[in-house]
Amino acid sequence: MVTTPTALLLHGAFTDASVWLRVTARLRHHAVPVTAPANPLGGLAADAAYISCVASRIAGPVVLVGHAYGGTVISAAGTAPNVVGLVSIAAYALAEGESVRDLERRFPSPTVAGRLGETAHPLGTGHHPFAELARAEAAPAAAWRTRPSWMLLAGADPASSPEAVRFCARRAEATLLEIGDAAHAVPLSHPADVAELIRDAVRATT
Repeated sequence: MVTTPTALLLHGAFTDASVWLRVTARLRHHAVPVTAPANPLGGLAADAAYISCVASRIAGPVVLVGHAYGGTVISAAGTAPNVVGLVSIAAYALAEGESVRDLERRFPSPTVAGRLGETAHPLGTGHHPFAELARAEAAPAAAWRTRPSWMLLAGADPASSPEAVRFCARRAEATLLEIGDAAHAVPLSHPADVAELIRDAVRATT
């Protein structure tokens, strides 16, 4: 019987699973099963449905882990019956019917507003058509309401509002790790911290 949850790692927009390489190596060193599927980038509802299906086909429990846009997707995809936890990395956890744009309006950040188009937004480059679509699309579900959650706030991330991330963490009653000097690509810059947060989730749900 499989008892240790598999960590399913989902990348954000306009990147690929290679963003997880350093994290994956650390998790495997500690005998945590890992899979990192491609994010199809078909839109929030479609991507969530796909990842929910991928998770449901894994034998045993699953902890969903998402970076940036991938974090938004796992929050909607985590209703799969075998999902036992959610880990959001530099990402927002939306409520049902809520969009990233809603959070941006509620928690405006001069840093984010000033850097969109100059740097990587949580959903990709600020002016890319997919980024605009993903920012506007409302979440079809909020798995954090029924699953324990962990979140990582990258304090030097110019692409997301710290206040919005903290709000999401409080609302989800999530365990929040803040890394003050971490930028947006935190799985690459702080892989040990990211891996340890995932291991915390795996241990708590085993």
